[in-house]
Amino acid sequence: MQQSYQSVQKMWADMGYQSQNLKEFIKQNYGIALEIVKQPPSRFWVHKDTPLEELPWVEAGFKVQPKRWIVERTFAWLNRNRRLSKEYDFHVSTLENFIAIAMNRLMLRRI
Repeated sequence: MQQSYQSVQKMWADMGYQSQNLKEFIKQNYGIALEIVKQPPSRFWVHKDTPLEELPWVEAGFKVQPKRWIVERTFAWLNRNRRLSKEYDFHVSTLENFIAIAMNRLMLRRI
């Protein structure tokens, strides 16, 4: 385990990262539990003869999901930076560095 991630115990991620291999890799190499924050089901297929009483009830309208807003808020903070609003970079390492710079800038403003 790397020194810089000792205090991190759990990481939340969007549904785009729901790979079992990724969860195992992060757990083995960093000791961090990865939890995927999923959206609630809003649409589903049913047979035309299914009675209305047997259909699952779905709440209409927008509802803030637990922990999901943290992921979306972080993406919004990153997209405020012009360089990160689109993926201009060819190398992943360059993009990682700009994300680190953006988060450092955000943290320094809060001090």
